[in-house]
Amino acid sequence: MKVPLYKQIYENILQKVQIGELKHGDKIPSEKELAEEFQVSRITSKNALDLLAQDQIIERVQGKGSFVIYSVEESDNMLSSNQSFKTKKELTIGLVIPGFSDSYGTKLVQSIEQHAAISGANLLMKLTRDKIEEEENAIGELVEAGVDGIIVLPIHGEHYNPKILELVLKKFPIVLVDRYLRGIQASAVLTDNTSAAKAATEYLMSLGHENIAYITPPYDGTTVLEDRMKGYQLAHTEQHKQIHAEYIFTNGGSDYAFDENKRKEFELEIENLKSFILNHPEITAFVACRNAFSAILVHVIQSIGKRVPEDYSIICFDSVHPIIGKPAFSHIKQREDEMGRKTVKKLIAQIYGDENIKTELLPFDLVEGLSTAPLKDPVKN
Repeated sequence: MKVPLYKQIYENILQKVQIGELKHGDKIPSEKELAEEFQVSRITSKNALDLLAQDQIIERVQGKGSFVIYSVEESDNMLSSNQSFKTKKELTIGLVIPGFSDSYGTKLVQSIEQHAAISGANLLMKLTRDKIEEEENAIGELVEAGVDGIIVLPIHGEHYNPKILELVLKKFPIVLVDRYLRGIQASAVLTDNTSAAKAATEYLMSLGHENIAYITPPYDGTTVLEDRMKGYQLAHTEQHKQIHAEYIFTNGGSDYAFDENKRKEFELEIENLKSFILNHPEITAFVACRNAFSAILVHVIQSIGKRVPEDYSIICFDSVHPIIGKPAFSHIKQREDEMGRKTVKKLIAQIYGDENIKTELLPFDLVEGLSTAPLKDPVKN
């Protein structure tokens, strides 16, 4: 079988590293230069450089170029492990995901697709729409289709999909993404949600806010919700602040907002949130564990004649990023590209025999937006 063009570029550079023609710290040709040298498209040369970076042969530095990060001795070992690169069969991997939005998920799917392609794998995707029956069917259909491994972003809930447990028990290659399932021995790649929620809460504290509410959907056994709640509580403990249990407000609005059949329930949740804010006038800031809550909060705050961030500050998880300027909401930005890359890498390693089961927690970024401000001094107002 003919070796794809991007792999030919990959192997050409890898060989130069192996024989010492390219040494640690050397700058390698740019995407444009490689495209001209090999008479290929910029997309092809980019895929080659992405694969070299994924295998930690080079490091890509924005605005400066790509540089060799391994010595000749280290690259010898890599070359040996890559000798079978050309003889490996073409892979097909499955992706099972509830859905995605502009604020979160789209970049994750793009990253998984990109890094699957770089690794020479085809991707089959199934959407589950947060329904366990559809998740079960999707996994079953992908297995029947003959995929070599499956990536699953499990739906929320305390009841595990038996199909996932079945694959784990059969040692079928599977990696969970974005969350883990307690008691299930499956590799997972996700954000360090406890540290992220802690950082979000401490950021509000650094702005002078002490009475900080936490808005969350009803706890349904989902590990992400539990870990984020822990982070909010941990921030108070480590900063020696009192935890007010009544400031933790459970609201189903983020789930009902996009379901026309739940319009009455959604309106009731809006009223409940309004009552919560009016009954706690001392609260000046909110940590919203989902992006959708931030928009709901702004609506409710404006409905009582208040403003964000003048009267209330809001920080949430994930946000839509504008072309220019600050995002509407200060938020925890999850590193979706890294999450997708590492998930694909783990799955392909499993397909080729790696039995190491590990949950990998990824770092995050706290991005300041237009929804937070220092607490106003009441004496001056």
